Amino acid sequence: MIRLLADANTSHAFVKACLRLHSSFPIAHIADWQNGRYRMSPDPVLLSVLREHQLILVSFDRRTLPMHAAQLTREDLGHAGLILFRRSVAQLDYGKQSRLLVSFWNHQKDLDWVDRIQYLPE
Repeated sequence: MIRLLADANTSHAFVKACLRLHSSFPIAHIADWQNGRYRMSPDPVLLSVLREHQLILVSFDRRTLPMHAAQLTREDLGHAGLILFRRSVAQLDYGKQSRLLVSFWNHQKDLDWVDRIQYLPE
């Protein structure tokens, strides 16, 4: 069962790298989830849909996603969680991205993720 969804700002190569590190890692790429139906959805729509499916979004979009997630929280609508890579993580460094996420998730997966925003590296 997947718990993490990599958004359109991430690469399929990142998801594959996570699965190479841990073959049952609970991640999918948004293009492969729901037949890619939400791949181009506006942030508030995507976050709301993911809340319904209890999926945590993984992204590089530090510009708009945190703002929309916070707005949903303020409106008591909430979101299922958000993991964002910091600027120090290159978008093409799938090895570093996957190592950061898999290591982090192994220690944090059992926490309450509702309305949580986490930046990697911590």
